[in-house]
Amino acid sequence: MAKSIKRTIEKLAAADPSVRRGAAEELAEGDERAIYPLVRALSDANAGVQDAAMRALIRIGGEVTAYMVLPLLRESSLLRNTALIILKELGRSSVPLLYPLLKDKDPDIRKFALDLLGEIKEGVEPAPIVPYLKDPNANVRAAAAKTVSELGYKAAIPELINALHDDEWVCFSALEALGELRAENAIEHIAQLLPSSSAHIRNAVSDAVRLAVIETLGKLGSERSIGVLRSYLPRTDADERYAVIKSLIQIGITPDMADLTGSIITMIREGDWEDRKIALRGLATLNCREAVPLLVDLAGSLDPSLPENEERIVAVRAAIGAMDAEEELLKLLDAADLKFRGKHIAIELLGELNSRKAVPRLIEYLNDVRRDLRRASSQALGDIGATESIESLLETSQRDADAHVRRSAIEALGTIRSKDAFRPLLDMLDLERYPDVIERIVGALLKIDAPAFLSNLARYGDTVRELVAKTVQEIDILLTLADDGNKKVRSAALYGLGRAGTDRARSRLIGFLGDRDPEIRKAAVVGLGEARYCSPELFNALIDPDQWVRFYAVKAVASSCDREEAIREISALLHDASIPVVMSVIDAVAALGGREAYETLSAHGEHPNPDVRDKIKEALGSL
Repeated sequence: MAKSIKRTIEKLAAADPSVRRGAAEELAEGDERAIYPLVRALSDANAGVQDAAMRALIRIGGEVTAYMVLPLLRESSLLRNTALIILKELGRSSVPLLYPLLKDKDPDIRKFALDLLGEIKEGVEPAPIVPYLKDPNANVRAAAAKTVSELGYKAAIPELINALHDDEWVCFSALEALGELRAENAIEHIAQLLPSSSAHIRNAVSDAVRLAVIETLGKLGSERSIGVLRSYLPRTDADERYAVIKSLIQIGITPDMADLTGSIITMIREGDWEDRKIALRGLATLNCREAVPLLVDLAGSLDPSLPENEERIVAVRAAIGAMDAEEELLKLLDAADLKFRGKHIAIELLGELNSRKAVPRLIEYLNDVRRDLRRASSQALGDIGATESIESLLETSQRDADAHVRRSAIEALGTIRSKDAFRPLLDMLDLERYPDVIERIVGALLKIDAPAFLSNLARYGDTVRELVAKTVQEIDILLTLADDGNKKVRSAALYGLGRAGTDRARSRLIGFLGDRDPEIRKAAVVGLGEARYCSPELFNALIDPDQWVRFYAVKAVASSCDREEAIREISALLHDASIPVVMSVIDAVAALGGREAYETLSAHGEHPNPDVRDKIKEALGSL
């Protein structure tokens, strides 16, 4: 072993950087003899070697590694930053070596030590840090404030209060720390930093500090904070006013603060999205109905295809939904100046609010020239459950030129579940051409009257029977369809039996493992996996002559059987002639995890196929 480590260390001097990197990676499994060479390798000219050496030192760990790395804090910025990463990752092992650095004559070293103690946390004693709130260096004092807050050390609150009158940068850190520590007993002291009406007192504290004070009072979130902020509000400028309102909302704005409505609406109009999200909460709490048109227009102005807008639209809609917004939304249905997407949102919200007042107007919108408004109106009528809209929805489902609109109308009829719609929808099965619309018809009929619809399966075409097999849960129906003459119907029924997972379903699935058609055998295997049924018959599927049956059998065994048993049964297929099957085994074994998985894959690391070898190496890395 000693010779092996020595040879590996010698490779760190190789001309080829890939050899040096490989040596550093290999030394991660070494002992303390590898530490000094790896520390030297942190200065290698190649970034890949530097990174490998850093990771190796972290992997070796221990107090010796921390001790050897400490001197790098006095080196170049690259080595210093690397040392900070290593010391942080070493965690508890670094802590005893950091306390002496607090007395170092270099303020940067004292600050680095404080930062690390705050980041490591585990095993750190916070009391020795408090005196450094009075360190001669302002950066050190600020770092000490941050560290005691990260350690949750409330005994430091009196010293943090004193630090409020320190240099501005220290004051910022003290305010942040008091907020993180939820120091309610500091509120009166924090409030003293807010100016009175006299100009000379206002000028004594910078704008930035005042904003930090306001933010901290919001974090503290107490009734006393509310009182301070409310009393200061008349003396604010525009920027401070928004900050005060945001803090009040974060604490918990109450309906008696309706005088803030105008400012909150201005935040919606002019603020960035972080401000707007806070303002939305305030408007919802105040039940600010007059803001509904603005919010609907705002949501409608956002392009839903942009990822960042999805969350924003949801937030705006949630705020409107929290208000008593029905009357305002009804007015918007007739607003000529409302953008198309805004009107679409108004219709959807009325549906979510179950607004029966909106039904007559929504029925009119079923004839609108804009397709998406017809679709939204159909869905809203279904959500409301308006039986008076059935005739109009049936007409839309039969005659609208757009298949998407027909589909929405059919879904609405299913949601309403009116028996009057059953026969017309049943007749539509023979006329509709689009499979997705047929699927919606089947779903609607099952909701309205499943027994009547399923009473005569033989009269339906292959597509309908397949959809039934994919949808129903009734075991007798699935067993019947499992013997259907159409292979797609049989396969769908077998998947359905897997979902059902009853003894009868599992028994029937096992019977299909001997079917002559490999597609049916595959469906049976997938069904057994869905049912989480581990059995000798499922193990037999691992040696099926069809590669895709074996492929899915691997997945079924892995999901259904005990971990050790599953690994034992599927590992033989690492020698399978089909590469997809082998890849399936590697994925399954890696997902099962544990010592058995690692040993199984390690034993096949020299597989003759290079793609398989790479896959095994990747899987071992994840374990």
